[in-house]
Amino acid sequence: MKKYKRPLLLIAIPTCCILVAFFFLFQPEVVSREKNSISQAILRDFQISVQTVGVIHAAKSHMISSQVKGNEGKIIYLIGDGEHVAQGDILVRLDPSPFEEEVERQKSQVDSLNAAVEAALQLTEWEKNEAKQIITTAEYTLKVAKLDLERLINGDGPLKLTQYTDDMDKAGGELKKFKAYATDLKALKQKGFDNPAEIIQAEEKVAQYNDQFIAAKRRYESFEKYVLPSMIESARAKVQNSELSLQQTKQASVHKIAKAHATLQQVKGKLRSVETALKQAHKQLEKTIISAPFPGLVIHYETYRDGQMRKPREGDTVIMNQPLLYLPDISQMVIKGDVREVDLHKLALGLKASILVEAYPEKEFQGNLSFIGALATRRGNQMRGEKYFQVTFTLNGGDKRLRPGMTARVIVLSADLKQVLSVPSAAVFHDGEHSFCYQYKNKTFHKAPVKIGRQNEDFIEIVEGLDKGDTVSLVEPEQS
Repeated sequence: MKKYKRPLLLIAIPTCCILVAFFFLFQPEVVSREKNSISQAILRDFQISVQTVGVIHAAKSHMISSQVKGNEGKIIYLIGDGEHVAQGDILVRLDPSPFEEEVERQKSQVDSLNAAVEAALQLTEWEKNEAKQIITTAEYTLKVAKLDLERLINGDGPLKLTQYTDDMDKAGGELKKFKAYATDLKALKQKGFDNPAEIIQAEEKVAQYNDQFIAAKRRYESFEKYVLPSMIESARAKVQNSELSLQQTKQASVHKIAKAHATLQQVKGKLRSVETALKQAHKQLEKTIISAPFPGLVIHYETYRDGQMRKPREGDTVIMNQPLLYLPDISQMVIKGDVREVDLHKLALGLKASILVEAYPEKEFQGNLSFIGALATRRGNQMRGEKYFQVTFTLNGGDKRLRPGMTARVIVLSADLKQVLSVPSAAVFHDGEHSFCYQYKNKTFHKAPVKIGRQNEDFIEIVEGLDKGDTVSLVEPEQS
């Protein structure tokens, strides 16, 4: 064996020298670029991810402020900053005294107006009953007047005329009888049978009944022509007066009832107004106690108070809608950040994300992409430069250590590529919309148009234009 080692070594050394000389003689350009300037298209595994830095927020939060109108709210109790609360826990108490006084004042007015309504209601009913009685009396008076008129026309008037007629007929009959008797006595006197006493008596009777007949006739004529028509006209006037009185009574009753009803409605209106004010006073009193709408972490809200930036404290006077506390629900947290426009195509809702919080570098949290903004914006007040889209990631589960405002770094794994043909990102150049590589071929570098696919910060997938093992330049070659 030893006798063959030396001849083989003598053959191998010259051969290596020839190969080295060949390399330096025929590939000078490659040697000049060997250090960090060339690479190869090979099959490799790489991941495509998107990274962003965001701020932790509560998925659900609420700004607690005073809803008491005006500036009468005064804090008498304030829950501690940083305390965990359950739904319904009292966060703030405002001094209820002025609102309790207002409730009592409104209650007093309600009681007074209720009494006024009752009085007005009774007055209205009294006016109705009074009107009913007066109208009934007026209707009765009218009825009596009509009956009196009817009686005069068809009853007492004709009856009286009949009586006067009877008196006149009776006196006329007696007058006629005694006239005949006197005539007979005078005829007997002429025949020799003179009776002076009887004649005188008969003549006296004639005179008496003649006077009675004339008086009866005068009474009849006077009653028929003057008294009865006057009585009938008087009765008719009473009927007309009664009708007018009834009409006026009805109108006056309607007016009085309407006036009483208007007073009743006016008092009822005031009562409704005061009842509404009482309800509002009760609501204002209820608003002096501010409770947690859901479980969360209490954060005192710092703002400009009494000439300085500070958090609220007991004794402060607050106005309506003035923020007092910020109540985030830390059981569900989200991270809000933004990504570059060029990375937007790598994202899709639901992608998993690894989250690193600066406050807890040893802990890796998990989450999902839950929101992608629809409008691109630029950072700050820049009018030019890259555009960004807002994104939101939802943390899986809850962790009481996390607080709103913490900074988090988010890494989204967009794709995990296995054995794809790729080159370093520096090996791909662009000319407008076209991409190319500087491929080493025939002892020099040539532009090789390529179609690229997915990429990350380090590598780019080559879809067309290169084959496995092709050498490419990482820098633009010098022009010979």
